[in-house]
Amino acid sequence: MGPSPALWRGPRPTPLSFRPLVGGGHHHPADSTTKEVMHVTMTQQPSALVQTLTSLVEPIADQHGVELVDLDFTNGVVKVVIDEPDGLLSQSLVEVTKSVSRMLDAEDPISGRFTLEVTSPGVERPLKRPAHFVRALGEDVSIKTHPDVDGERRVVGRLAAADGESITVAADGEERTLRYGEIQTARTVFEWGPAPKPGKGPKSTGGKSGTKGKKGEQAR
Repeated sequence: MGPSPALWRGPRPTPLSFRPLVGGGHHHPADSTTKEVMHVTMTQQPSALVQTLTSLVEPIADQHGVELVDLDFTNGVVKVVIDEPDGLLSQSLVEVTKSVSRMLDAEDPISGRFTLEVTSPGVERPLKRPAHFVRALGEDVSIKTHPDVDGERRVVGRLAAADGESITVAADGEERTLRYGEIQTARTVFEWGPAPKPGKGPKSTGGKSGTKGKKGEQAR
């Protein structure tokens, strides 16, 4: 049985994550895979497989009313990152996971064994598409540029502007404009407040949600 619907909140929330062993014969248990995931960045062209997977998962995300934030396929892990405007419901996580798993079984786009992981982005969101940057306007961001870009590679500050071509980050009274092709990685930055005194802080309800499928679902 999946977790009951509840918004994930707490002083140090962790991303909701659901890594089932479900569906067709190519899935394998999440705990036997590496957690190292290399994201497709603004300048790296997604592989044909990632493009195919994205085109298959986006309609499912739309159907469930969630945003497809990111999709990766690395080291045998299909990682799907989704979110909702007011925080991802655990029930939405379970339902999207089941729908994506059924789609992967039906379409069979991946040869070989793999693990499906559906997760929320957490408090620090990856920024990869222009729309991500536009939504993050006014927030603190951390940018890493490619080695051949002039200036400091690490840029941390407030996202002051973003459009379809470039972004502008304000820090220490100065602004720096970068084209998307100059950005290697980018994410929002969450400033953690001081730790609450013992017995005074809010109770954390954050955590991970996960399950393994039945043994019979491991192989066709």
